[in-house]
Amino acid sequence: MTVLQAAHRASFPVMGTTASVHVDDDVSSREFESLVGETRAELGRLERMFSVFRPDSEISRINDGRLHHLDASPEVIEVLDACAWLENASGGAFSVRRSQGDHRIDPSGFVKGWAAERAARVLTGSGIGHWYLGIGGDFTMSGGMRDGQPWRIGIVDPRDASMLVGSVVVVDGAVATSGTAERGHHLWDPRTGTHADHFLSVTVTGPSLTWADAYATTVFVMGEPGLEWVAQFVGYSVLPVRRD
Repeated sequence: MTVLQAAHRASFPVMGTTASVHVDDDVSSREFESLVGETRAELGRLERMFSVFRPDSEISRINDGRLHHLDASPEVIEVLDACAWLENASGGAFSVRRSQGDHRIDPSGFVKGWAAERAARVLTGSGIGHWYLGIGGDFTMSGGMRDGQPWRIGIVDPRDASMLVGSVVVVDGAVATSGTAERGHHLWDPRTGTHADHFLSVTVTGPSLTWADAYATTVFVMGEPGLEWVAQFVGYSVLPVRRD
């Protein structure tokens, strides 16, 4: 949820949630619509590549043996390499497998933030200076608003989606939230094969949406020890909503 409104706004469905593009530069409606179209096309391309619900996606083809992961697209190899690093760095709290005995991979816990940051290159490369792209509870933003105000992103109360528990102000950077507000109890602890339920939500801010999103998911699974774990990554801050 945003508190301040930009001059140009659009939203569309993608990756099982809603994406939004907000631009506060002095651009024409046609220019804005073109930017939205390009951003949407890139997100759609990445969804077709990574979705575990599409039988023709590269992830589905890896899982059923039709594609070796080393023969996958550079984007898939990049994501799987990053996920392998994060699994090692988190002691297994993050994994592309739901449990230790599961051979199927699902990088969804990493892909959404990564894909949003990658798609945001459309906005960065256009020359505009005041924008943000959001997917679900994840946002990457640049330049604040034209009047000098930062972007203000509300953190939804996981117990009541019509309410906020706080807000974050950002000029350049990212905000990512993992939790139960949008999709219920969907995060698993791969170390135990059970639902993660230490927190109701975890919000991480930092310079990169790829890693803010990945760290938010990982801390949600880790619980309280995750708050100390994420502190090792310079530039990232965390706000958990505890069950009490």
